[in-house]
Amino acid sequence: MRAPSCTACEPPPARLAPPERQGSLRDGLAFYAMLAVLGACFLGWGLIAFPLSFLLPHRIGRPLGRRAITVGFRWLLRLMERAGIVELDLEGLEPLRSARGLVVAPNHLSMLDVMLVVSRLPDTVCIMKAGLERNPALGGGRLAGYIPNGDPRRVFARATEALRSGANLLVFPEGTRSPDGLIGPFHPGFALIARRARAPVQTVLIESNTRYLGKGWPLWRRPAFPLRYRARLGERLPVEGPAAEFAEALRQRHADALGTRSR
Repeated sequence: MRAPSCTACEPPPARLAPPERQGSLRDGLAFYAMLAVLGACFLGWGLIAFPLSFLLPHRIGRPLGRRAITVGFRWLLRLMERAGIVELDLEGLEPLRSARGLVVAPNHLSMLDVMLVVSRLPDTVCIMKAGLERNPALGGGRLAGYIPNGDPRRVFARATEALRSGANLLVFPEGTRSPDGLIGPFHPGFALIARRARAPVQTVLIESNTRYLGKGWPLWRRPAFPLRYRARLGERLPVEGPAAEFAEALRQRHADALGTRSR
């Protein structure tokens, strides 16, 4: 693997301040109101997008679906900020607005990670759990051309096709959310896809002051506030050498850039 980029050589910024508010009635009302809004938005768009995924040709439906998700996520994050329960520092992701044909590989702290990245990353394809594409309530992913993680050969073929068409592929190399904030093993599948499509891997470094929606934390369990999230770009690299070795080396460098440990 080539030498680290300047971004990766910079020392990690100061850690995010921990939550200061534990049990405010206002925070509680804002939190549960936001859960209701999130549920209504996902369900409402899903029920509209599901029939559109059958009616519209892919060349129209997929860009429409991806754009709608990006705009929707930006709006929802802004609403969370205005409610005072979330503080975001996502300016480091702004260069992604012009990105095309990247395998974007963040660490995975919580279920909100997808919203943080996709809100700044246009024309994004994600890999979703097989079977969810048949759920009308989640029709937004089907319309956007998200890829079910069933047959590995179909996943590789569709992901490669999407990258070669100029779309960006969002993959969490750990494969699951972290239960403790540490960096878990990177599975090499993302590197194999990137090599096959001849696409660079762009790492994204996500930090937070909370374990909310990490592995094992249910959606409705209220955390302390404010929830703070920071995301910035790491290295952008071509895949060189064996995919497993590339993935392991990238994991260690990812942990170093975050100033944390790997598991």
